[in-house]
Order: sequence, then structure tokens, then C-alpha cells
Amino acid sequence: MRKLFVLLGGALLVFGTTGTAVASVLNWEGTNTLLLGDFPRSNKVRGGGVATINGTSSLGHINSLRLAASRGQVKGTFTQLVTDPDTINNGIAAIQYDHVAGGTGTLSPISGGASSGSTLTQNTMSLSGTVRICLVTTDCADALVLELQQMTQNGATIGVGIGGLLTVGADSNVKISIQAAPWTIKTVTISDQITTTGEVNQTTITTKLIGFAHNAASGTSDTAAPSGVVQLVTPSQVRTNLPLGSNKLVASGQTFFLHFIPEPGLLLLLGSGVAGLALLGRNRMRK
Repeated sequence: MRKLFVLLGGALLVFGTTGTAVASVLNWEGTNTLLLGDFPRSNKVRGGGVATINGTSSLGHINSLRLAASRGQVKGTFTQLVTDPDTINNGIAAIQYDHVAGGTGTLSPISGGASSGSTLTQNTMSLSGTVRICLVTTDCADALVLELQQMTQNGATIGVGIGGLLTVGADSNVKISIQAAPWTIKTVTISDQITTTGEVNQTTITTKLIGFAHNAASGTSDTAAPSGVVQLVTPSQVRTNLPLGSNKLVASGQTFFLHFIPEPGLLLLLGSGVAGLALLGRNRMRK
């Protein structure tokens, strides 16, 4: 019995020390899903990393969530084909996303924000990567290029995930403007303008991007623990002088979902503790 108490005491001591050491960081895994017009939301980039949780002495309620590209990110490359023949004839054949990844930023406050209606006071986090609007053919031999990064324009900081008006192809026959916005955990509505019947009839449909933060039991407190989830969204409104599919006013945006997971070392520690208890019990039975 004494051995059992010693083993349990040692395990609890190590566990408590580990909890203190990792109190301000949490491991996460997640996805970033692209929304573009009425295309299927099938394009996701995946990844994971370590998030810094507002430097508190214990896990629980999130106030500040900091993500850094150097500590893990979601990242991927894919091509969105524009299959409408009229659009291809007009010039846009595909959109290629090359190494699109999450950036670095601090988002605050998080927990309960979706339900209470509060706004993130810290809400900017730029993306990285390259977006190519492929003209005429899907091999992107001729393309308009948008670099996803934080930039300065007329003294203001702009970018996807930050805000501001970005222009692509200003000197081209194909002109695209993107009204970007910061991140939020609220629900936002963006619009698609669908043109039908020889570009005579137009209808506008709306699309929602939904943000939230909750714990494993779907409550809006104590999110900063394994199985807690945060979903952040950044809406963009895209306008083109040529239709993208059947759209000239195009809804666009990113949905970033992250799920907090246990630290690998903690899982190993717990597994070792269970194995040790099982071995001790087996030895007692033999005696």
C-alpha cells in the first residue's frame, strides 16, 4: 500500500508541475476553409501548432489567443476551377491558391464573445501565400497575382484578415477588387450577385459565415482546455468587371476552426502512470 501511495504522489506531483508549466500554452489542430462565391466549400487546408493563452496561471477562460506562424499553422495548395464556359471565354479559367497559410496575430477577447455579442478588440491576423487568377487556361501560364500578406497602402495597413481594399489587375482587362475585413467570432453575412439569362436578370443571395467559441460541453466559458473549440471568420466582398462563374459581386471569406488537444507529453505521462499502477497491482496479486 505504501508503494501505491508513493507512486500516486509522485505522479500527481509531476502532473501538477506539468500543468503549471503549460498553463499559458495549448496545442491545437485545425482547418481553414475557403469560401468563394457559389463554389462548394470543399477546399480546406489543415495543420496545427501551439497557441499562447493570455499568460494566466491556469487553463480555463480565454481572454487573449495568440497564434504565431513560427509555432505551427494551417497550410495548403489547391486550385479552384471556374467551369462556366462563358467565364473561361471572358478570361478567368481558374483560381490557384499556392501555400496559403495562417499568419501571426493576437485575437481578444474570445470566450463568450459569440453569445454576448462582444466584438474582438484585437482582431487582425494576415494570411500568407499567393493567389493566382488564371486567365484563359487552367495552367496559370497567364495570371493575375495577389500576394497574401500584410502591406501598407496610403499609410494604412491592409490585407486579407486585416481589412482594406485590395486591387488586382488594375492595368489589365480583368480587374478585381477585394474588400477585406478583420477576424471575428460573430456571424457575418456576405452577398453574391448572380446574373442569369444573358446578363439581364440579376438576383442577390446571401451567405453566412459563423464564428463561435465553446468548451467540450458547448458552454462559452472554460474554452481553454482540451476539446475546447474556437471558430474565427474573416469575410471579404469581391467585385469583378468580368463574371466569376455567373457572379460579378462575389462572396469570399475564410473560416478558421481550431480545436484544442492534449499535450503529447501529458498523454505519455498519463499513459505511463496507468501502466505503472497496473504493474504495481500485478505484483501485489503475485504476492
